[in-house]
Amino acid sequence: MVDWSNLPEELLPLIAARLFSVVELKRFSSICNSWQYSVLGVNKTYPFPSRPIIHFNPIAPSETILHNHVYCCDPGAFLSRAAFFRVTLSSSPTKGWMIKSDVDINSGRFRLLNPLSRFPLRHSSEGLDLLEFTVSEIREAYAVLQDAKGRITTPGFQKSVLVKVKEGEDHHHGVLGIGREGHINYWDGNVLKELKEMGDHFSDIIVHKGVTYVLDSKGIVWCINSDLEISRYVTSLNENITNGCWIHLRFVECCGELYAVERIPKENPRKRKSNLFHYSKTAGFKVYKMDEELGKWIEVKTLGDNAFVMATDTCFSVLAHEFYGCLPNSIYFIEELWPKVFQLDNGNGSSITSKSESSESSFQMFFPSFL
Repeated sequence: MVDWSNLPEELLPLIAARLFSVVELKRFSSICNSWQYSVLGVNKTYPFPSRPIIHFNPIAPSETILHNHVYCCDPGAFLSRAAFFRVTLSSSPTKGWMIKSDVDINSGRFRLLNPLSRFPLRHSSEGLDLLEFTVSEIREAYAVLQDAKGRITTPGFQKSVLVKVKEGEDHHHGVLGIGREGHINYWDGNVLKELKEMGDHFSDIIVHKGVTYVLDSKGIVWCINSDLEISRYVTSLNENITNGCWIHLRFVECCGELYAVERIPKENPRKRKSNLFHYSKTAGFKVYKMDEELGKWIEVKTLGDNAFVMATDTCFSVLAHEFYGCLPNSIYFIEELWPKVFQLDNGNGSSITSKSESSESSFQMFFPSFL
């Protein structure tokens, strides 16, 4: 049997730095005296130095001119970091719930959000007893909000990621985002600028395995390097499948692989000539997996035990058996403020279920019983 107290002392800080949360750090330090001493020098307010704290200056209205349009950003616009957590009862860790939170910049307190959006989540609980629950972070998401009180993203950053950009010999953090009209924008904390040379009609952006990828209207994947240069990475999806409508394509990470999810609207966008931002309800989804060897997208018919979570600010996958009520081989999304789930064809046909139309069991993971 291994004696954990005899692990090399130089190894302990390396283990501590890879923990997910302050809760796990406290549990780590309670194992034995040597483990406790190894984290005495850790900053209790900010124990994870490898995770950057980014302080951005407000966007000045004079710096929000893109093409001939002026985006009316509030001078108090700021970068907001939200995190998704898996919460389990310490006494029953096999299944859990999903919560999402950010930090109120005025009070410094955690604020619970709807996991599928950034709107505040109504709850009656004043706190979470960390002795009773185990909390682990599963995903983070960034958004450039117009002000600290609202939940509205700025038009130039409908989808955002935090990146490292090379400036001379140094690297600095900045934000790459896709605007409402499909343009790619960059904000370094002082100046907001559009990367015109990259074109328009991009649909999503993601940092996957340290590389920044963007997806365009034809399902072509592009890479953006630290010099903010773009290069084509892989071939496009079949044009007949995507309907040429860039707003319906999203990236999803699943089991270390990159997927593209296409939302199929009930109304064909090619037949609609008026109102670019007209929204048509969802009829279904198609899922594609990037085959790096073949350099093309392959349609996927089943997700197995995985479920895709399509939040407004990021997309990711979870193992269905780890969450209460979560349906395997499904896609969770939000439409007209209602959470919905799409089940891929399992031989009985595909279907979309809304929380308003059925029992709440399929959405139980988003509504913990302790809140």
